[in-house]
Amino acid sequence: MKSSNRRTGSLSRRRLLTRAAVGATVLSAPMIIKGPLRRAYAADNVIRIMGVTTVALPDWTQFEKDTGLKVEFTPIDDAIGTFLHEVETNDAGARYDLFAAFSGPWKGLADKGYLLPVDDSKIPNWKGVSESVRTSPLIMGGEGALWSVPMVMNADSFAYFPELAGAPKAPEPVSWNLLFDNEKTKGMVALDDSFFTLQHCAAYLKFHKLAEIGNPGNLTSSECQTVSNFLIERKKAGQFRTFWVSYDEQVSLLVNGEVAAETAWEPAAKEAQSQGVAVEYAWTIEGYDKWMINAFIPKEAKDRGNLEQIYKALNWFMGGAYAAQIAILRGYVTPRSDLGKEYAVSAGWKAQDVAQIEETMVKLDKKFAHELFWNSGWPDDIESYEREMSRFKNA
Repeated sequence: MKSSNRRTGSLSRRRLLTRAAVGATVLSAPMIIKGPLRRAYAADNVIRIMGVTTVALPDWTQFEKDTGLKVEFTPIDDAIGTFLHEVETNDAGARYDLFAAFSGPWKGLADKGYLLPVDDSKIPNWKGVSESVRTSPLIMGGEGALWSVPMVMNADSFAYFPELAGAPKAPEPVSWNLLFDNEKTKGMVALDDSFFTLQHCAAYLKFHKLAEIGNPGNLTSSECQTVSNFLIERKKAGQFRTFWVSYDEQVSLLVNGEVAAETAWEPAAKEAQSQGVAVEYAWTIEGYDKWMINAFIPKEAKDRGNLEQIYKALNWFMGGAYAAQIAILRGYVTPRSDLGKEYAVSAGWKAQDVAQIEETMVKLDKKFAHELFWNSGWPDDIESYEREMSRFKNA
């Protein structure tokens, strides 16, 4: 089994379709600037966002029309460590009104006083958010405190070739055993090079009661070891072919027919499909890798006097125009995909675009309601994750 190192031109985890979706104002934005407070900007009707580019739009015209505000979006690497450094060390809260980052680090930032709790009564569109999202541990703190709101979400699974895998086409559910323990796919499976593979396998083992697993999205040290032992056993049996480390590699493996199944981001499977490849993106029996990119309010916003503007922006992100655009740009979900359809229909969008938005509505209704599993991207025992993933890859 080999691990690919073709990193040139790659896109990091979930920072997808940036080349098509992020406009020149985002790509040309300055690097994160250290330094002084920006109180002079408090009343200038501009919402300044520091965030991962997955949530950015190529054109903010509709936002400006609907809210009367403007957006200045400064992109940041999607590594959670980079985000934490900017907030805790570089005083990002003094310069930005909203942070947009993966959900994982909210608890540490909240405990240290870097964030304001979110008052959902000031976000009218929040009332229609599904129960499965409203109660996600990725946003809820103790005593029901809300520390962030999801902007973009997805429920990741894997790509597979029905004929090679001997499996039905989507949306008929299939098992993650196509990746981890299946004779028909043996030797033709590609896995994510990162420790997320441990979580995917843990959900499979938990569902089928093949191991004692608590939360697949936040494994203990002993659970990491248990999962790694299983993966090493399957590796020695010849189950896996390779690892991938980038979006481009995922697409290449599918387009070139090098695998029967691979863990994959949904846009990678869609890209292969757009090239005429008969690959499916799995609806699964066991569950999904459910993740969020969330909006956080820095504590400094309270003293800037623009919380009303910030909540107006958050409500727009929970609205139809944003949901519709994200569905078309990314194939991803927002908490109010239903409003996305309403917006698209009322705006006279093409039938195929409305149908694509409807697909995200079904995804939100079915996939996100599945118990397994929420992935914060920031597990408590990262050292054990990295150690056991390395042991598996090097076995």
